[in-house]
Amino acid sequence: MNRLQSIREIEGLSQAQLGQQLGLSAQMVSAIEKGSRPFAGDLTILGYSEDRLNIPDMSEPLHRSRASTKVAARKRAKELLRLAGEVFEELRRKTDGAPVLALRRGEPFMDVGDIDDFARDLRHALMVEESGPIRNLTAVAERAGACIVPISVEGVDGLSAWVDDVPVIGLNPTVPGDRFRLTLAHELAHLLHHRKTTEASESEANLFASTLLFPADEFDDLVPGSLQLRDFVNLKSSWGVSVAALVYRAHEIGYIDDRRYRSLQIQMSKWRRNEPASFVPVYGELMNRLIAVNGGSRQVAMDLGVSKRHLDELSKWHNLRIA
Repeated sequence: MNRLQSIREIEGLSQAQLGQQLGLSAQMVSAIEKGSRPFAGDLTILGYSEDRLNIPDMSEPLHRSRASTKVAARKRAKELLRLAGEVFEELRRKTDGAPVLALRRGEPFMDVGDIDDFARDLRHALMVEESGPIRNLTAVAERAGACIVPISVEGVDGLSAWVDDVPVIGLNPTVPGDRFRLTLAHELAHLLHHRKTTEASESEANLFASTLLFPADEFDDLVPGSLQLRDFVNLKSSWGVSVAALVYRAHEIGYIDDRRYRSLQIQMSKWRRNEPASFVPVYGELMNRLIAVNGGSRQVAMDLGVSKRHLDELSKWHNLRIA
């Protein structure tokens, strides 16, 4: 795979449509993408410099997305994520004071019982307290060298991958703050402990996310004996974790039984998707800062030889159209 296919999947173009822009047949585009024919055309037509034909290696992204998400949408998100990691690392290396990459791939979860320990390990790696709320998960992940960018693709809440050695997380900027925060923690689990999607990987990532954000030990001190729905709303305000996730967590670790869990689920159904105690997402800032200190998006796009339009899509969290 090379830049032609990457651009084509970002833009949602067929090989024939891309070939028309380049003055090539669909068959020639296909051969170039497969590597069986060299590319002698002009990449600048597509907004990229001639030395950008090759693209970095990337692990297969793991998604937090709906089952109905279209294949084309997943491919688009993947290639935007690859570009984000590519640009981020080049800017990080040339910028004084940029974060050092502190996140490293860990061991897979061998047992659900490992998850508490791994969540504590990540808190240590992120240099936050072993207990208490993580006030700004976005900021601490970026300080550890994570590249966090908006990915505005319908049906995708989040996805993550390693682009070469860079941990990259794409997040949907339109979701509520509690869902945004939980998705970030969920994707950290995928990055650090999963190599591929399995039957267990999504439930493991959900459990890891809730454990990271609200350690089990905290229930002993903070949760009253008889849990009411209002208690979970109060916890959400303090901890930045959705009521639904807190109720699930309380059930998983045995603070509420099956009957009480079902009762709370019924009570929560009246909220539909709008829980009380809502708050705004905390968007990533590191990519924007790296772009700003290197002259702004127009200058960076010119210096690196990448599409300014694609770069803008990876650095603007507001007023984005969901593709």
